[in-house]
Amino acid sequence: MKHLLRTFSVYMHPRAFWFLKFSGVSRYVCELAQHLEQMGVDVQIPIRETMNEYLRALPAFPRMAAAASQAPWHIRAMHKLLSKTPLREKARRMELRYQSIEYMKTHQYDIVHPTHNNATEILPLIGKRPLVVTVHDMTHELRPDSFPETDPSSYRKRLFVERANRVIAISQCTKDDLVRLFQIDPDKVDVIHHGNSLTLPKNADTIELEHPERYVLYVGGRNGYKNFSTFAQAFAQVAANDESLHMVCAGGGAFSSAEMSMLQQLGIATRCKQQWVTDEELAVLYHRALCFVYPSEYEGFGLPILEAYACGAPVICAQASCFPEIAANAAAYFSPFDAGELATKMADITRSANTRNAMREAGRLRLADFSWNKTAEKTLETYLKVLGR
Repeated sequence: MKHLLRTFSVYMHPRAFWFLKFSGVSRYVCELAQHLEQMGVDVQIPIRETMNEYLRALPAFPRMAAAASQAPWHIRAMHKLLSKTPLREKARRMELRYQSIEYMKTHQYDIVHPTHNNATEILPLIGKRPLVVTVHDMTHELRPDSFPETDPSSYRKRLFVERANRVIAISQCTKDDLVRLFQIDPDKVDVIHHGNSLTLPKNADTIELEHPERYVLYVGGRNGYKNFSTFAQAFAQVAANDESLHMVCAGGGAFSSAEMSMLQQLGIATRCKQQWVTDEELAVLYHRALCFVYPSEYEGFGLPILEAYACGAPVICAQASCFPEIAANAAAYFSPFDAGELATKMADITRSANTRNAMREAGRLRLADFSWNKTAEKTLETYLKVLGR
C-alpha cells in the first residue's frame, strides 16, 4: 500500500505500557505503531514515562511522551504523598489513569484503538469517534479456571467489542471463538496476523550462553492450559533412552515447588533448567535447540512459532487452537494430551539431523507469509473502513 499523507490520527490508549518491561501485546502495539507512522498515520500513545522497553525504544516515543497530559494536581499530590507507602502502586496507576483521561478530553484524534481492553473508563470519552479493538485471545472465556472468579477482563472485553466499529482478531481461530462466544457479526471482524520481531544475531555462533549441548526448548509460562505437564512426561520418555538430552525452559519464572516435585517424580529434575534470557539470548537458544516444543492447549496466535522459524528451530506443537493456521505444514503435530505421541515426534527430530534441516527450511519458507509491514497495511485498511474511505 502506498504511503499516505498524514491525514488522520489514531489514539492508542497506553494501558498496556503501565506495568511490564516486556509483553507480547506491548511488542505488537510498538511494531504496529512504528510501521503505521512510516505509512503516514499519526499514532498517539501519550504516556509521560514507562518501564516498557519496547515503547522506550520506539523512535516516536520522545514526541509522544512530550505530548502526554498531566493528571489533575490533586491526583499528582496523592501519588507523591503515597509514594513511600504500600499504596504507592495503586496511586501510580491512578495518576496514569487520569493522565489518559485528561489527554482524551483535550486532544484531537480521529480513531481510538486501545492497547488494552480493561480500560473501560475511556468508553464514555470516545464520543462519536470510531473505535477499533484488537482481541488477542479468548483465554478468559475458554479457560476461566485459569483466572480468579472476580477477574473482570471478559466482561470489559465484551464492552469494548460491542462498542467497537471494527474488531481485529489476530487469527481466524480467535475470530471464530469471538463470534461464537460473544455472538457478534462476523463481518465486523478483520483477521490480521502478527509479524515476527525476533531475529538471529549475525554473531549467533560465537555468543557465549550457558546451556546444555543437546536440549529441547520450551518458552514462556507453564501454568494450566500451557500443558507443561504433558511436555514433561513426553520428555521423560525420550530422555530415558537419550542420556545426553536436556530440557531448557526460557522465561516463565523459576520452577515452582509443584513443578519441581513433578520433575523429580519423573526422574528428570537434574536434566531440566529454567533461565531468564534477553531477546538476543532467546534467539540463540532457539537457534541451538534440537527442537522447540509448544504444547499449549490454546493460544490466540502463537508468536513463538514465528520466533522459532526466524531463528532456525524445528517446531513441534499441539494439534489445537490456532497452531495449524499459523504453522501450516512447517511443524510436527501431536494430540494435546498424548505424551506418548509427543515423545515419538520429539525422538524422531532430536535423533535425525536430516529431519531437523528439512523442518528448518519449511519454517523459513512459512515465515515469509508473516511480517509486521503486512500487519500494519491490513490495520490501515481497517482504519480506512471506519473512516469511510
